[in-house]
Amino acid sequence: MRYFNTEGVCRPDVHYMVCLDDRLDKIKRLYVDQGKYFIINRGRQYGKTTTLKALAEYLKKDYVVIAMDFQMMSTANFANERAFARKFIGQAANYFSRKKELSKELDADALQEFVSLKTDEDLSVDMMFEGLSRICETSKKPIVLMVDEVDSASNNQVFIDFLAQLRGYYLDRENQPTFRSVILAGVYDIKNLKLKLRPDEEHQYNSPWNIAADFDVDMSFSAGQIEVMLKEYETDHHAGMETEAVNILLKMNIPLFGSMAKQLDTYKDMRKMIEEAVYQGKRIPFIPTEKSINLGLMFCFLKEENGYVAVANRIFEMFLVNLFSDNIWG
Repeated sequence: MRYFNTEGVCRPDVHYMVCLDDRLDKIKRLYVDQGKYFIINRGRQYGKTTTLKALAEYLKKDYVVIAMDFQMMSTANFANERAFARKFIGQAANYFSRKKELSKELDADALQEFVSLKTDEDLSVDMMFEGLSRICETSKKPIVLMVDEVDSASNNQVFIDFLAQLRGYYLDRENQPTFRSVILAGVYDIKNLKLKLRPDEEHQYNSPWNIAADFDVDMSFSAGQIEVMLKEYETDHHAGMETEAVNILLKMNIPLFGSMAKQLDTYKDMRKMIEEAVYQGKRIPFIPTEKSINLGLMFCFLKEENGYVAVANRIFEMFLVNLFSDNIWG
């Protein structure tokens, strides 16, 4: 029997979940088919990884999809270019070996040359990209690169070099074969992160990723989509709809609420602004470039409503009211 999953990636054969076909079709048509490089950044448990995995399956008829996960890389893998390139190549090679159907689309010699780079003592990020360019050039289908949890690697020079190479090949793709589309996913928008660029620990905002297209596909679910999912559950279980479900949900210690509380504790100015809007009823003009509002949008806590800041949904609003009340009276 299928069940509702809140601990990780959702699969339609195992879990009750909203149909993603409309979302996947829009991402393919508006971004991948047009050769866009873009970022999907949403808060924890907003379905980023589930969407990426479903998208990889959705695209495989027309594209070769290489799916990477920087969460699988340790701190040591970002210590220098060689360590990063070896891990990246190794992770890609393992992915190809698991996805046997990819071997039919890729040139065997180009793939072998790429994998053999792991043993090169002088291996660098640019050498890795030269190997990837060769794979893209000889592939039977255009290649799409997906990297999940990309913000886990953001605070180091190697990551900057990785972005710079993606940018360089993107700008020169008429002459240098490269990925048709690149999709980076994480909690933070890497354009908003301060990144370590020099050994003296000075920081500045990232510039190598200014080629990214704005991603404006709605990642939320409509009432109709949710209704279909709940009807599937009701058909299987005949349990009846629980009218007190909201109250039960708010009392549960679910990871999403824990993540919200953590971000509010981390970003004090954002917390103060949201508390003024939610608990004190202050009308705050919606200015997306203002830092606290921008953070609230990035974490999907906030939205615009009639020109003012509003909480993204009713459940979040009730949770925040309870949270602020507990802090005042508890």
